[in-house]
Amino acid sequence: MEKKIVRRLIFIFIINMSFITCVEDGDFTVPESLGIEENEIVKKILDSISDHMLELKTIKQVKELYIIGNDPLEIVSDIVVKGYVVSSDKSGNFYKEFYMQDAPENPTVGMKIALNLSNSYNKYNVGREIYIRLKGLFIGETNSGNGIITIGGKIKVTDNTEIENVTTNQIPNHIYRTETTEEIVPKIIDFAGINESNIGTFIRLENVFFESKLAGKSYVDPKEDFDTQRKIQTCLGLGYDELLVETSSFSKFSNESLPENAGTINAVVSKDFGGNFIVLNLNDTGDVDMNEERCSPLLIEDFTAILLEENFDDQSGDIDVLNWINYREEGTKSWRSYTDSYSQSKAARMGSSSSNDESTITWLITDGFNLDTTSQEFLSFETSNSFANSSELQVLISTDFNGDKSDISSATWAVLPAKIVADGENFKNWIHSTFIELSAYSGTAFIGFKYSGNGNVNFNGTYELDTIIINAK
Repeated sequence: MEKKIVRRLIFIFIINMSFITCVEDGDFTVPESLGIEENEIVKKILDSISDHMLELKTIKQVKELYIIGNDPLEIVSDIVVKGYVVSSDKSGNFYKEFYMQDAPENPTVGMKIALNLSNSYNKYNVGREIYIRLKGLFIGETNSGNGIITIGGKIKVTDNTEIENVTTNQIPNHIYRTETTEEIVPKIIDFAGINESNIGTFIRLENVFFESKLAGKSYVDPKEDFDTQRKIQTCLGLGYDELLVETSSFSKFSNESLPENAGTINAVVSKDFGGNFIVLNLNDTGDVDMNEERCSPLLIEDFTAILLEENFDDQSGDIDVLNWINYREEGTKSWRSYTDSYSQSKAARMGSSSSNDESTITWLITDGFNLDTTSQEFLSFETSNSFANSSELQVLISTDFNGDKSDISSATWAVLPAKIVADGENFKNWIHSTFIELSAYSGTAFIGFKYSGNGNVNFNGTYELDTIIINAK
């Protein structure tokens, strides 16, 4: 009898050990079927949306409900948002959060969901279609002012300007997955064109590499307790551009060596903890494929033709450069001259602070220049700020504008992939735009610097602009 008991215990032990060795770190297979109860809830939600008992909103519409820097917003209406999961905490680089975007391919917007759940990839796997019933949840920021609009479960007890995770008890009543798992296709983006509109989306950068001085180093600095930011670069015309890859010290790949060649990287766009800089977060190092030769920039010595150059040194008051346009589309503020006390140089400045205007849109448009007399052209400039505060500066080009300010709105303007100073950049710093190639355009072109803001303290920042030049071959 005792032998039978012993044999049975040994058998149970072997079965348990087999189970443990087959499953590493909670790496369970996501079930194909969600279960009767979960399927029924999803069906009821879809039926309620069809019957107009629940309102389905896009991620963009949900994010527009909240103004960055304001107190969290509690959702009191019966609205639902749909998305596709694009992040995974399987490797430990994400913690108690996931990001979702509005489409599996070519997304337009993404959003963060903070939830009190570890190993969430077992339930909310990459590509999973989910619906979130928002009534009773909050929209805000987990770190006030960081610019990452987030869905959370409650207001933080110690700081009523921030939100906390959707709780374990809230999850079953608010976050629902369907049986659909789509392939998430990374969106290819111009390196210099990455901006805050891309936060929460899964993107691909091509022809990039980690800066050369990082050779032999790992993703995480062993001296860091939490996160490490490593620079990646690419060649843009006559120089380099750079961006930060941020990795948690708790990630499984933290000690892996950085690749030394060039190639592609797929990642989720986010921001650092303080919200000062845009960063890329990896799901795992399988999304890094760098086995190609590193590029070198073109030689600026070969681009001696100057199609346009302006540094505002002879300006005072409102900017009034010959044949340029300083135009107020909305509001009362114009581009004005100012002297930067740190660089001891004049520049152009635009901001809507203290304007009391509901909307501010002001253009600074260059004189026209001919792109048919040269073979390759690159635009560059520098920007700085005094607390950009979510106001916006865009750089655009038009080849059908006739130079008359009354026709600005009827002309076709394309946004150029220029690097603009970030909200959190130190006000002493000037940020180079990188070199933006204009070879795809022909005829007479105009460059427009378009400021958008208003009198709201969260959108009334100030931008400075200087050292505009077009080098050509």
